[in-house]
Amino acid sequence: MKKFWMKLASAALAAALVLPLGGVPAQAAVSDQVLRVGLAYGSTALPSANLLNSVGSGYRLGYFDDSGNFTALLSTSETAITMLKSDTLYLGANGTYSTSAGGTAVGGWYVLVGTYGDQAQAAAAAAGVIGAYPAWQSGVWQVRVGTCASQSEAESLRTSLGLSGAVEKAGNYAVTVVRTGTAQVLFQFDGGSDRALGVQPDITGTVDPQTWFKDFKYYGGFRYERINGGNLTVVNMVHLEDYIRCVITWEMGASWHKEALKAQACCARTYAMRNLNKHSTYHFDLCSETDCQAYHGTGNLTTNSIQAAAESEGLCVYYQGSLAETVYSSSNGGASESSENVWVTAIPYLVGKTDPYEGLIADQIPNYRWTVTFTADELEAKLRAKGYQCGDLASFAVTQTTPTGNVYAITFTDVNGKSWSFYKQDARTFLGLRSLRYTVSGSGGTAAGGGEVPLAGGGSTVLNGAYAIDGSGAINTVTGDAWVLTGNGLTQPSPSGGTVTGADSYTITGSGWGHGVGMSQYGALSMAKAGYTYDQILKFYFTGVDVY
Repeated sequence: MKKFWMKLASAALAAALVLPLGGVPAQAAVSDQVLRVGLAYGSTALPSANLLNSVGSGYRLGYFDDSGNFTALLSTSETAITMLKSDTLYLGANGTYSTSAGGTAVGGWYVLVGTYGDQAQAAAAAAGVIGAYPAWQSGVWQVRVGTCASQSEAESLRTSLGLSGAVEKAGNYAVTVVRTGTAQVLFQFDGGSDRALGVQPDITGTVDPQTWFKDFKYYGGFRYERINGGNLTVVNMVHLEDYIRCVITWEMGASWHKEALKAQACCARTYAMRNLNKHSTYHFDLCSETDCQAYHGTGNLTTNSIQAAAESEGLCVYYQGSLAETVYSSSNGGASESSENVWVTAIPYLVGKTDPYEGLIADQIPNYRWTVTFTADELEAKLRAKGYQCGDLASFAVTQTTPTGNVYAITFTDVNGKSWSFYKQDARTFLGLRSLRYTVSGSGGTAAGGGEVPLAGGGSTVLNGAYAIDGSGAINTVTGDAWVLTGNGLTQPSPSGGTVTGADSYTITGSGWGHGVGMSQYGALSMAKAGYTYDQILKFYFTGVDVY
């Protein structure tokens, strides 16, 4: 695989970085893409962040420009470094840094030794002052001494060292690099709001460097930004193909059939290219969690998974020339679902269909078939927690299904005749269910009239009891066999769709895990085991797409 640091200055990279959403990139441009993946941001931003070499030795310190190119300002042979926001932190006895008072203060106040023309001059000047360190502030090299917690402490330091420079406080965007577990400063960086500190592990021959960050090893470099002067937003600057070979091992098993992994790689690559700058608020492309795609570095890599990523390098999924929305879930339970029946928009290649493949390996899919039971009291509490004024529950039923048999709507009715319905994805998330492919049965109540009626537009609905209005206006319950005139003509409700009223508890029995739209990961595994190739898998789950 081509190396990350050899690609940063390529013209193809520049072209890829300005790719409009859904556009058609050249395959080479896809392969040359550098992703910005958020590892800590927002509420998880850090006052301090450690790095430790795993493969490789030492770091280059500098910054990434707007095109993702890295500019090195200086290097260090230290293998364990920590980035601190340049404010007052405290180094504890355990070698960690925190904002809680106690231990050695590592503050933002310093004495300015002087300003210099380049890094070499600054390094030479720093060597002549005890405790001094180089600093780079918006293109200007300086030498500073001290990491004091207050102005008065910095002034005392100036006097004791016999210096005449100004006492100043590091800016709100400044980041201090120290040797991990110490207060020894290696470098201080302040690019204002325009430039964030970049750290790149040193090149070590033909082996990709790997770096520890918070218990995971990562390829590529790292960026540390204090957005609005806050804690450190940590971003992994990683080559797309390095990212892909890691992602597929977190989204699938690294030992899975290679064709399934290749299909996953194409989905993950397409998703990444479609969602560049998704997290623009925090100045990166994708997060590392399932809100985007699970990504926790290199820990799961195998020869099999690396080969799968390499054999699919640069390949994406397209619909009519534009990057497709390659959504996927663990398993669909026996039938995928059309996008509009789960979310909002109908997408022509996200069409629900019966899936004959998952069932072939059902015994290999964890919790493929599942059951959960709620008491009537528990359901009433859930409704009330949402603000619904629910009385004693009279019934709970699936009231509409999709053409592929997944749940489209559920309805709760209390003894006062009030009803509350939940549709599409809410029919899963309201109850915290694993999928939308399920049925409901009640126990401890009485069977009500009515049943399942097919709808003209596809799917069905359930009659929770049938009633008729006579000539005098009186409303009477229909007894015996009931017939309904629908858009499909005269039909008799199916007794299997009936409702249990006044039940003490309701049991939900289902299959699958996830939203069910697009590719089933376990379905892909089953197809691969049956001899299908990655592109055949993708074309089954995504209707009318191309892969190139």
